[in-house]
Amino acid sequence: MFWVIENIMKKIKAFFKNQYVKSVIKSALVIILIASILLNIFTYIFSIVRHYGSSMQPALSDNQYLLIYKTADVDNGDVIAFYYNNKVLVRRVAATAGEQVYIDIFGNVSINGTELDEPYVSNKTLGQSDVEFPYTVPANSVFVLGDNRETSMDSRLEKIGAVSEDRIIGKVILPNV
Repeated sequence: MFWVIENIMKKIKAFFKNQYVKSVIKSALVIILIASILLNIFTYIFSIVRHYGSSMQPALSDNQYLLIYKTADVDNGDVIAFYYNNKVLVRRVAATAGEQVYIDIFGNVSINGTELDEPYVSNKTLGQSDVEFPYTVPANSVFVLGDNRETSMDSRLEKIGAVSEDRIIGKVILPNV
């Protein structure tokens, strides 16, 4: 019986000494390592989301895939992805915590009394809004607006409101908007 086990062990050793088997094992280990690194990168650093709707036109199109850098450190003008009612929305940051937002009936946006230059907005309008202006952005939050103000649901609506840091997924980095 012992000789049977010894024979099997010799065959296993011979099998693993074969150059083809060695190269297959090395290739498999490299693939596993690369997959592990990519999985960690796309779990903790980046995310890919799909943007639906016309709220960010013309900068973003319907059904467009976006690469998101996961961070809550955002500034005015950044396009961000955030959670709202178990959905991912993509909007542009107009104001950050403590800033005062005012939007007139013509859709002109002012932050702390200074009107924003918004070349990405093709049709300025007040749009859907039930927030009272001037509006002061709460701590740890941002005020977001869609580029297509006529159809966008954003911070102008109380049901969305200012987006708190814990709801922010991150900044859109590709495509560059």
